[in-house]
Amino acid sequence: MSRELAKIPAVAMLTHFTRASTAATALDNLVTILKDGVIRGGTRMIRGAHPAVCMFDVPIPELRTILDRRNRRRYEPFGIAVDKRYAFTMGARPVIYLPWREAEKILAPEESWRVVSLEIDKTPPIDWSFEREWRAAGDLRFEPPLTAALVETWKDVDEIFERFNGRPPCAGVIPVAEMFGSPA
Repeated sequence: MSRELAKIPAVAMLTHFTRASTAATALDNLVTILKDGVIRGGTRMIRGAHPAVCMFDVPIPELRTILDRRNRRRYEPFGIAVDKRYAFTMGARPVIYLPWREAEKILAPEESWRVVSLEIDKTPPIDWSFEREWRAAGDLRFEPPLTAALVETWKDVDEIFERFNGRPPCAGVIPVAEMFGSPA
């Protein structure tokens, strides 16, 4: 781990996770993010026509609940941890948890990407607030010294280093399963 990353407390990181697509594995998608130096915004689960990058404000050791195997269709244990202060300077902000009808009354339509639905009165209730989500409009470029790659196992750490000839463009590569004491 680099000296820059070692200075950043775990609570000061925002995490973004990828997953497999029809064309690539989650690890392949992480490698593309690292090569490009950018997390591309998406529109999945985002209201409105504006893509956004979704991240969690959850300390890395507490990610176990989000990375539970039952959530694999949403998240796999391959992603990026970005310095929260840096992401903030790049426009990332905490989402607004509100019922959609209320959000539509107080926000302009072009700002709807900032809202995550909170519908406690529904059966079953809709409540994603435990994710402590942050979003950045559009794409999020990152600075390698302020970024760590997150992978599932030590084998994946080795794979990242091999794909980048021993020098991945980030401050470190962290196997999350090791932190949890068992596979995520």
